[in-house]
Amino acid sequence: MTKSENTASIPMLKVYSEQFDSQGAGLVAGRKGRLFMEICKPGKVTRKQLAHDFDIRPGTVSLIVLQLIEQGLVSEGRPATPYQKGRPEILLHPVTSAMAVMVFHVVSQSIHLTLVDFGGKQICTAQKEVRAEHVSNEILQHLLVSMVQEVRAKAPDNIKILGISFSLPGIVDEVNRVWVFATSRWPQIRNMDLSSIAATLGLDVILNKNLNCELRARIARRAEPSHSSILMIHWGHGIGASFSRNGSILVSGNGGFGEIGHSYVRGRKEEQCRCGMKNCLETQAALWALLPDLRKIHPDVPGDEWSFESFLKEKDDFDLALLENAVHHMAVAMRNITLVLSPDKIVINGPFVQHREIFQRLYNEYKELLPAGSHVFTHRDVEVAVGRTGAEDEIIGAAYPLFESALKTMCA
Repeated sequence: MTKSENTASIPMLKVYSEQFDSQGAGLVAGRKGRLFMEICKPGKVTRKQLAHDFDIRPGTVSLIVLQLIEQGLVSEGRPATPYQKGRPEILLHPVTSAMAVMVFHVVSQSIHLTLVDFGGKQICTAQKEVRAEHVSNEILQHLLVSMVQEVRAKAPDNIKILGISFSLPGIVDEVNRVWVFATSRWPQIRNMDLSSIAATLGLDVILNKNLNCELRARIARRAEPSHSSILMIHWGHGIGASFSRNGSILVSGNGGFGEIGHSYVRGRKEEQCRCGMKNCLETQAALWALLPDLRKIHPDVPGDEWSFESFLKEKDDFDLALLENAVHHMAVAMRNITLVLSPDKIVINGPFVQHREIFQRLYNEYKELLPAGSHVFTHRDVEVAVGRTGAEDEIIGAAYPLFESALKTMCA
């Protein structure tokens, strides 16, 4: 097992801690969880310190720590360099590799599987490209099972895999574990019941909307004010949104909240969207819709979001005027959704806005459409920021529910 030296912060630790503090810090209920959360914090932790800080009898602390050690959640050892005179006390460390979660997430038309441990370390991965013309529910389900088996074979023998968390685009029924519609990526994938994978593999399975996962982790990582409202927009292969108010992420019973990429826009001509409707925002601004025209000028434009992000940054002769129409439609969409949801902050992620000038053009046009003070309901400005690149937040946010559930059981 890998031991944490209590120097790095465990992702979402404060959020995990809340379930043990809800009934009061002094109560017996949740006490084991509170002690473990304290051990997980950066710094040097000892039994003596825990007894003092939590006003608990030393014998009780020793008993709880012994239970945590037997469960594999905590290890102990002497400090490399004594930090006080006399016999050094035994330090307690969280064993962050004691448990892990498998997280599926999607980038453009590739499926990624990552085994991530409690400390946020990505232990091993698998990736498969899935072409839209060669996929069905049955084929994709078989592929997902094979990817889990591949990662399982790579995983350390002594790690406990808690389950599988799917972080998915499109319309996601989290309660019934059904991927209702994969939208622009794989239009043939409809009403895919992923609960059967749990029985096939003997692992718990949960489903999440991808942007909800990313927003959840961002709020925790940046310690966003609990009273704020944050709108996250993804502009990439597809276009979608997630929204948090007072720390709670809005969801709908049918999983369709945030599909702004399929709101109606008036384009230069009628365009068929991959969702089946016409004149969706994605037909004017999503990467999948822009690729044919971009490749007429730059045949080497990649279709993968991460590769496209690098392409934009490295291609000095790329004419940003090619994206003028897309930027305009995105700015209009931002204006409209601002008036509907009234966020304090808008966070935009995806390959386009990682290019500084593209983001600046989008920001400027949005401000022209909705200048400061013009919003009659709030009379205030809305902060606009670029989100974190990569999938780290999404993976951490997707793994969170399974870690939270495991902690509740193990620290009962």
